[in-house]
Amino acid sequence: MTDARATSPDTALSFGPFLLYPHRKLLIEAGKPVRLGSRAMDLLIVLVDRAGDVVSREELESYVWPRTVVEATSLRVHISALRKALGDGGVSERYILNVPGRGYSFVMAIKHAVEPSLSTEAVPKAAPAVMHNLPIRLSKVIGRSDAVSDLHRHLEARRFVSIVGAGGMGKTTVALAVAEERLANYVDGVWFVDLAPLTDAALVSNALASVLGISLPARDPLLALRSYLAERRMLIVLDNCEHVIDGAAQLTEHIARSAPDIHLLTTSREPLKSEGEWVYRLAALGLPDVSVSDSLEQAIKYPALQLFIERATADNDRFAVLPDNYPLVAHLCQQLDGMPLAIELAAGRIDSLGLRGLVNRLDDMFRLLRRGRRTALPRHQTLQALLDWSHDLLNEFERIVLRRLSVFSSSFALESAISVVSFDHVGPSDVIDSLASLAAKSLVVTDTSGNVIQYRLLSTTRIYAKEKLEGSGEARQLARRHAQHFQAFLDRSRMKKTEIPRSEWMAIYGTCQDDVRAGLDWAFSPGGDDLLGVMLTCAALELTYELDNFDIHLARVKVAMEAMRRVAALPPVLELRLLASLCFSNSLAVSSAAGQEEIFTRITALIEETNSPRYTVEALYSMCTRSFGSGDYRRSKEVAARIGQIAEHPYDPSAKLLSDRFMMLSCHYLGEHQQARAIIERVLEDPVDHPSSRYYHQISPQVSMRIMLARILWIQGLVDQAVVVAERAVELSVHEHPSAYPYAMAFAAVPIAIWRGDTRAELLLGSLGQYAVRYSQSYWQAWHRVLHMGWAMHRRPMDANDVLSALKDSSNPVSSDMLATLCTDLVTVDSVLRAESGMAGWCAPEVLRAQAESLYKKSGPSGIHEAEAILNRALQLAQQQRALSWELRCAHSLARLWSFRGNLDKGQALLARTLNQFSEGAETADHTAARLLMRELESQLASSVAQHA
Repeated sequence: MTDARATSPDTALSFGPFLLYPHRKLLIEAGKPVRLGSRAMDLLIVLVDRAGDVVSREELESYVWPRTVVEATSLRVHISALRKALGDGGVSERYILNVPGRGYSFVMAIKHAVEPSLSTEAVPKAAPAVMHNLPIRLSKVIGRSDAVSDLHRHLEARRFVSIVGAGGMGKTTVALAVAEERLANYVDGVWFVDLAPLTDAALVSNALASVLGISLPARDPLLALRSYLAERRMLIVLDNCEHVIDGAAQLTEHIARSAPDIHLLTTSREPLKSEGEWVYRLAALGLPDVSVSDSLEQAIKYPALQLFIERATADNDRFAVLPDNYPLVAHLCQQLDGMPLAIELAAGRIDSLGLRGLVNRLDDMFRLLRRGRRTALPRHQTLQALLDWSHDLLNEFERIVLRRLSVFSSSFALESAISVVSFDHVGPSDVIDSLASLAAKSLVVTDTSGNVIQYRLLSTTRIYAKEKLEGSGEARQLARRHAQHFQAFLDRSRMKKTEIPRSEWMAIYGTCQDDVRAGLDWAFSPGGDDLLGVMLTCAALELTYELDNFDIHLARVKVAMEAMRRVAALPPVLELRLLASLCFSNSLAVSSAAGQEEIFTRITALIEETNSPRYTVEALYSMCTRSFGSGDYRRSKEVAARIGQIAEHPYDPSAKLLSDRFMMLSCHYLGEHQQARAIIERVLEDPVDHPSSRYYHQISPQVSMRIMLARILWIQGLVDQAVVVAERAVELSVHEHPSAYPYAMAFAAVPIAIWRGDTRAELLLGSLGQYAVRYSQSYWQAWHRVLHMGWAMHRRPMDANDVLSALKDSSNPVSSDMLATLCTDLVTVDSVLRAESGMAGWCAPEVLRAQAESLYKKSGPSGIHEAEAILNRALQLAQQQRALSWELRCAHSLARLWSFRGNLDKGQALLARTLNQFSEGAETADHTAARLLMRELESQLASSVAQHA
């Protein structure tokens, strides 16, 4: 046990980043005193004195409250305050452990710092006592070091700084931290004035005078203040100015003009707009991006999570953040917008609701987060009270605009706000003025990083305003106006796509997906509008394809198709677009071709009925993708040719590029590699910049063409060049449409690595898998499973039937064809039928070779003649296609088969002839295996000759 009371006054006890001087009742962190209340300090001293022991509640109370009877909760409250001051929690080290039913124990290792040099250096040098009335800080300031540092610098340079931010952002906490940092700078003191209790702006000067201990005359009180302050050097902190803002503005401006050595620090939900004021906007605490999979170690570096963890642990030391629950903490903090007050209130409910209970009940946020600190201001004890305070300070127009803005689910532009909110007696100018005022009062957040200012409501504010909207009788009208606005807004996005860069297009339209979802939810709900819902679904197609949210979109399209049947006289162009979208989305889903012909027939009829070149190409494009996705490469080639014809009259470069892409794809997958390569080279060599596609989900030709070129190069025996081209496609894809990267990986980089026997396949598969999981894309997750199992079969023996069974729900004809090329044992009957019929010409030589290998393995010598016939067919087909890599595999299998029959020279000659055609790829698995077999045959031939000599 460490006996703190037996040490000398100059002896420090060291633990973590702290030095404790028990006799001086002084706690130092980073060379600065930690301001603890006397009860918390006494508790710390006795716990440190008994470090390692469990100190009972009765012992602690008798030491800290001698001769006093205290409530049972008093000890827990002060222990919680002490933990907060130490930063005791899941992010940092643990100091105080609660032992249920027994008491508390100080568990951090303690060292004596008895050396004079350490003791002397650790204690701050004596300085003249600075007068102040700053309240004792009972908890650590988390995540605000940069803000405190910035404000420290601004205050020194500008004298008058206002900390402005939404309620609950921690303005007072930051102001007090800055004031503590600057105590030594003011010989006449640092004075904190809480204006919250005031109800009359005229009393602001009197509140300051009361803190300073002076009396003001009834006549001209500002003159008396000026006289008192003129020759003094002090810092005045005016807290909570928003409700008495006129009085605060008048006072601060007067002081700034007349007292040059007085520094002013104010907190308010809106700027005071005083002369000389420098406004510092206090942002929310830093948050992780919930769409990105950070590790636990990375996630807990974010201040919002640190605050939640430390506050939750201080109240309930059984709570811990673990690898399996930290995403819930991140989601919770994200939903609370990184607002410190909301996070603290939520952390305080961990003991009663648990983490998942908190997350599941966030929709009931205001009833959920009721219980705050009893000592806090009334408006800081619940979120409801916090926002009631702000709402009560608004004028009538501001209240109306705020509640109407709650219909937006995400950020919005001024144009959108006017379109949705401006009706009845609220005109566009009222919306503009109110929006500016709400932003100034921190009820609306502004983002000025782009070309167009974006506005948004914090989640807490939006939920509050939504309740006001529900009570106003305007909710249904606002929901309709909101859906109508986004339908019209997104309708315009189609033409904009060809006029501006994708990055700019995404900046304008990419933020509305949550509003689209909300609009569709209303439109397809009872009392909604089915026709409007169908129109909004169609209008949002471009956005959906650009965001690559096909799983979500497919579900929406199916809902719209159901609603379509309930709409009388539906415009045929809407049905055409919905069917085309359904067809396209199905091509990117693991599904059968059931119902495909019926859809194609209806699309063809609607094309004739609508007679719209643009929507005709869009519909044919969807038929191309669906045909290709179901493995019908002949049909996709036919439809691509039709698109090419339409693109010529009048000339449509986007449609021409689309036709080229699917002609190339179809030719390659049919085994017509030379024709496909010719298209690729023509497109890539075209010096004219390719236009932005008018048609959805187009990856640039610089990526899409290279993906297929890499495959063709490998098949044609240029196996090293294939790697270079695939790597370039991947490199370019990261700046492209979201589906470009997994497309480049799954269709080129990964299979080429597996075909080569390159161990980098493992790393590439890991990257593809992480991407697919991170962005919740089932299509690419399915492709990852297929490729992963194909690679795994090379690494360790597995039962092929078990593998194929496991992949049943992940495979479609395209991926099944691919799987057959990754491992001989994974060739299925369907794959063989597709190869023999010419439906999957690109892999037919390899599939037939695998069929022959399987036949010989099962039948032995009795099947050797049939296997040889199949291998000869495969070899001839590979030669016809100029598919040199497949030809080498066929030659290897034939040479081995012939060796079983004693035709050593024939096999050796075939391998030598085939290998001589290659100019690269000597290090690949196929080349290595072929050379090894050739040497074995040569050795056997030499032995045979020697025996006969």
